[in-house]
Amino acid sequence: MTNFIKIAALCLVGAWSLYAVQLENWRLPYYTRAADLGFNGASPSGMFWDEIVPTPFGNGALWPDSAQYNSNHWILEPALTYSARNDTEYFGGNHFTHFSLLNDIKYKHLLIRQVLDADSRYNADPLYPWNKQRFAAGRIAEAYIQYGWSYGFFRIGKLNRNWGPFPDHSLILSSNPCSYDAFELKIAASFFEFRDLFAVMPYATSGLDANGAPNSRYLAVHSLNFMMGKWGSAGISESVIFSRNTGMPDLQYVNPISIYTVINTNQESDANLMLAFQWNLHPVLQNVALKGQLLIDDIQVDNKGSGDQKPNAWGGDFAGTINKFLPINTPHALSVEYVFLSRWLYTVSDAHTENGQRYTYLDQSLGFPINDGDKFDATFSLMSSNYKAFDIGISYARKGQGRLDSPWKDQSDSSRALGIVPNTLGYRIEPQIPSGIVEGTFDAHLDALVYFKNFIDARVELHNRWIKNKGNVVNPSIKFDPLVSFTLSLHYADFFVPLPR
Repeated sequence: MTNFIKIAALCLVGAWSLYAVQLENWRLPYYTRAADLGFNGASPSGMFWDEIVPTPFGNGALWPDSAQYNSNHWILEPALTYSARNDTEYFGGNHFTHFSLLNDIKYKHLLIRQVLDADSRYNADPLYPWNKQRFAAGRIAEAYIQYGWSYGFFRIGKLNRNWGPFPDHSLILSSNPCSYDAFELKIAASFFEFRDLFAVMPYATSGLDANGAPNSRYLAVHSLNFMMGKWGSAGISESVIFSRNTGMPDLQYVNPISIYTVINTNQESDANLMLAFQWNLHPVLQNVALKGQLLIDDIQVDNKGSGDQKPNAWGGDFAGTINKFLPINTPHALSVEYVFLSRWLYTVSDAHTENGQRYTYLDQSLGFPINDGDKFDATFSLMSSNYKAFDIGISYARKGQGRLDSPWKDQSDSSRALGIVPNTLGYRIEPQIPSGIVEGTFDAHLDALVYFKNFIDARVELHNRWIKNKGNVVNPSIKFDPLVSFTLSLHYADFFVPLPR
């Protein structure tokens, strides 16, 4: 009977993937908080966040109706968002307008989804690579066709994903960059979930990432996670960026079950490897969760390989959450999180950049948005069943002078002035991480989010920030630099046309 219940639950989760909505959706801020409170997971293992599924929390106004959305249908969901703040961090402006349109068609086991994304910030964004001369600048955020079954699915088209225990970020594969053309495979059973993704990034869209070299670039990622019942889940992920001047991609990376770490260690192919371990565990009580990711960039077991002596770079994201620990009926949680990012995370030498091995797409990181820094955050969250959510917390973050495009070998006078010198292997070392002139920020923050059914939501964020060396410029004084932002979103989610059975 127990096995039957597990299988039935797995089939239900598999069916959910057929009537979920895309991740970058107006529901995401509330959905993220619901996930942190333990109300839902995006996949059987809880390690893949690529769409928003229904949650049992609340009265159901925000979430797709399971019986209705599991039937054959056509859905249109438009959303219009306006946001303003008191500084000019939006590429020189202090406000923006965003429009999205979800088109979702499901017929039996087939799902076709397109998401149009238009944003007033694109015209000023230096990394937006497409035409800025038109009335509006936009992109296709998602566009794919999917065939799903009880134990998995196959997708092909334009995708954007978060892999790991956190719904809104990841160290190894995140929704930070623009979406890319790929195919994705999922296979799951009662005790494991496997994902494989292979993306093509042709020369026409990769010039920023390869210094103009005529290389087509490819991304291969796979992840295997094991579920341990009430104890949670844990697994391992691998990803590689590689390129080819002409011809077919390297088939050993297209192979979903090859081990990229072994291939890279044996120098069978020239590629940029990432190895990650991820977990979401409940080691003591069910209302206590320990989750995180540990990322190793270009793992090296020794420094004996000729031309393969680059030292390891590390990244870590560690969080702990305790839910419903106070004697009140309102769902609540206390979370602490620490993120550490090595200066050399995601970076490669100039020669490897020209070979297309930067861990970026259109000059944006495929993993975490930045490197060379760390952050500690403690937040208390409160949610109500009528779709109100409140966060209050404190954080302290440091950011060094390293950037995603920082070169590995740089013996310039400016580097020596920062104490960055080559080691005996020819690679740079620094006396501290974060490196150079460090920007430090203490933040006491408040975040309030209110939804009115599925038509309107409003969000107010207040950040009382004290910053030292803002912009990595030496300043002996600590500056009070508050940030206040307001966001209003209008959306319509009741356009539903049933299709014939």
